[in-house]
Amino acid sequence: MDGIYIPIIGFLSIAAMFITFSVLNSWSQFEVQRTLRTALEKGAPLTSELVAQMTTNRSSRNTDMRRGVIIVAIGLAALVAGPITGQMQEFATVAVFPIFVGLGFLLVWRLERKAGTP
Repeated sequence: MDGIYIPIIGFLSIAAMFITFSVLNSWSQFEVQRTLRTALEKGAPLTSELVAQMTTNRSSRNTDMRRGVIIVAIGLAALVAGPITGQMQEFATVAVFPIFVGLGFLLVWRLERKAGTP
């Protein structure tokens, strides 16, 4: 029964990272909206440039690359932890998912870079 806890904890850790990222991103967007609402209540004009800036996706060209590298590194860390702990099969099982998700992000980054997408 003890061997089952390792993959479960690995998957829960990955899920916790994604949930934390989503919550922090939502909180950031909430703060921007609150600041804008306060400015409008004080009489600041709402220009078309400001609206366009708010609706555009602000992720940089390298966001997918950064995410891919970090997620692949997490998977590789799990893969390296296997022989250290003597539980290679369990850690390799956990490592496969983040490695492939990270490779997917790197593939998207590479394809967008070749296509010249901003």
